[in-house]
Amino acid sequence: MSEESRNAKAYQQLGRLRARLREREERLAELERRLAALEASTAVQFGRLVAGAARNPKRGKRLPKDLYRLWRKRNAPVSAPASAGNQGVPVDRVDRPENRLLVAGPCDRMIIAGVLGDRTAALLGEQAKVVPLYPHDAAIALQSADVDMLVVDAAAGEPGGAWAYLGVPGMYDRDLALHEIRRIAAARSLPIVLWAPREGPPAPATLACLSWDATVTDPVTASGRLAGLLEPVQSPGGVGDRPPTGTSAR
Repeated sequence: MSEESRNAKAYQQLGRLRARLREREERLAELERRLAALEASTAVQFGRLVAGAARNPKRGKRLPKDLYRLWRKRNAPVSAPASAGNQGVPVDRVDRPENRLLVAGPCDRMIIAGVLGDRTAALLGEQAKVVPLYPHDAAIALQSADVDMLVVDAAAGEPGGAWAYLGVPGMYDRDLALHEIRRIAAARSLPIVLWAPREGPPAPATLACLSWDATVTDPVTASGRLAGLLEPVQSPGGVGDRPPTGTSAR
């Protein structure tokens, strides 16, 4: 991978981090506004008065007066909290080249998100960085991970693995999890690849009938073929508006 490609990838990662930081700052500001409104609500103040009177009997004598005062103020307008001094640090403009070092663990190898069996994960781990996906959080992991493609192993459904019985009719939870990550990968324009080596067991019919950008049948030459899927192309079509390869990765 050339220096320009590494720089471009680092800037893409930085852009995603900027977006996440901006989103979390907005979410934090919204939660602070809601908390301030909740603390100023009549219900919370009523609860505090009653709880204070229960803890301290002497305050119970003032409870009727405090409740009447609270009732009088129940419709009074509440001033919005001042936010002029709490502006977050702007994160949209970070132009210095060294800012790419802010990316946690930049990787110059291909990054593969995978629904994989143990043998396939070990094999791909020698050629690329592998981000394993598990049924219970596959969608969340794929949404947040900076990956180059999604690879589904035809042998991932073997008994004893995390994706055991994937592709077996009736295992709806596995099928739904796979459908969701395929949808996310297509929305992110990630190549979706079926890993089904010739010398291994055939892919289950429920997987083979799906649309794939490529099918890997020869692990020896798979690295170059997978890297070729990352080259930009112009013609429309295929899974997630990407062009189908039309051939297996051999």
